[in-house]
This record gives sequence, structure tokens and C-alpha cells, in this order.
Amino acid sequence: MTPEQVDLVRRSFDAIWPVRRKLAALFYSRFFELAPDAMPLFPNDMERQHLKLMDTIAAIVGSLDKREMFQSIISHAGRQHAQFGAKPPHFAAFGDALLWGLEHQLGDTFTPELKEAWSTLYGVVQSEMMRAGRLQA
Repeated sequence: MTPEQVDLVRRSFDAIWPVRRKLAALFYSRFFELAPDAMPLFPNDMERQHLKLMDTIAAIVGSLDKREMFQSIISHAGRQHAQFGAKPPHFAAFGDALLWGLEHQLGDTFTPELKEAWSTLYGVVQSEMMRAGRLQA
């Protein structure tokens, strides 16, 4: 990611933090539409899962300039998700749902440049998580 993309992601994340619960609900609604087979991998009570999602994204965004920490967070998440039963198509659906949720939450401020920045970040996270979880695309 370029320094400009890191800045865009950070500023947009700061903007969505106050409404993180709404974003998480939007995200999971869309994710389960795209990957209904993933539903059994999640708890019945999704409130805690919503918070975990946003806390993980916060940790990733907060570590963008701390390479070792960033790597550790996403590698650990990749191994966990593989243990939970996540499959490569789930990662693709996750990325699509994340971008969709961000676009719906941020509205007109979700510019093509911001979308590209988030897409780039998710591409890095997805490939590293899948590598750490030993999942093949």
C-alpha cells in the first residue's frame, strides 16, 4: 500500500468507528447473502462477532505502519479462520461484503481512490490469511 492509501484507510476508518455496530450489521447481512454456507461457522448471537470484527479491523488499520505487528495479526487470524472451517470462497465473499458495507456506510465519501485503498488492503490481508491458514484459492 502507498502512504496515501494508508492515510485514506485510516481517515475513513476513523469516520466509521462511531457507527461500527451498524457497519458490522450491514457487513454480516451482505456476507451471509454472498456466502450462506458460512452461516454455520458463526455463533447464533452475532453481537459479540460484530464487535470482534470491528476490533480486528481496528487492529489491522492501527498496525499498517508496524510491519511485524500487522503480519502477526493477520497470520494469527488466518490460522484461526482455517480452524473454524473458512474456505477460500468465504474470503472472496468477505472482501466483497466489506467493500459493499463501507460504500453503504460512507456514501459519497467512498471515492474510487478510497475503494482502491481498501481493496488493496484487503487483498494483502486475504492472501496472507489464506497462506497462514494453508488455504488454496
